[in-house]
Amino acid sequence: MTRQCTGVAVRAESEINVAGGNPVNVGVRRGRIGMPLVDFDTFTVEAPDGWSDFTEEVEAEDPLYTLAHEDGVGALQFSLALYTAGRVPDPSPAELLDMVKEFGQKKRLGKATALVSESGPPVLAAGSFAWDEDFLRVWQVSDGRNFAFITYTCERQDAGQELATCEQIVRSIEFGRA
Repeated sequence: MTRQCTGVAVRAESEINVAGGNPVNVGVRRGRIGMPLVDFDTFTVEAPDGWSDFTEEVEAEDPLYTLAHEDGVGALQFSLALYTAGRVPDPSPAELLDMVKEFGQKKRLGKATALVSESGPPVLAAGSFAWDEDFLRVWQVSDGRNFAFITYTCERQDAGQELATCEQIVRSIEFGRA
């Protein structure tokens, strides 16, 4: 899987010089862990500099929200289910982990590896799969009301390059904040 990215950063940093000659960054909102915020229409994540919204670059009729590094090796994609009414779902980490495993079974990806579940916030579960020549990491994430199904895909030999950053980005999700 080779990906060429030509997207534009969602939040561009600029510097201005103030008295004393020290540059100051302006125009960048930062999240709770200090990284720049990337806003989508129904959620916000924190991502390091160089990570951008590439949704418009995806060749699909109704593309998933897509985040990637401008010089990166993979893509992080988000699919959301937003709470509207009724009983609040409030899933447990174990329930989300079952959803990760079921996804792998339904897609015939084999047994998930590197399984993780956390009580949050956000509540999440994750697992990794070998998918033909590619690596696939899957997360099910919830704030108790809303759900995000998030995937990271890259060539198998590149799996370690961006995964730790993706783990941070996934854990920074805030629903309904854009």
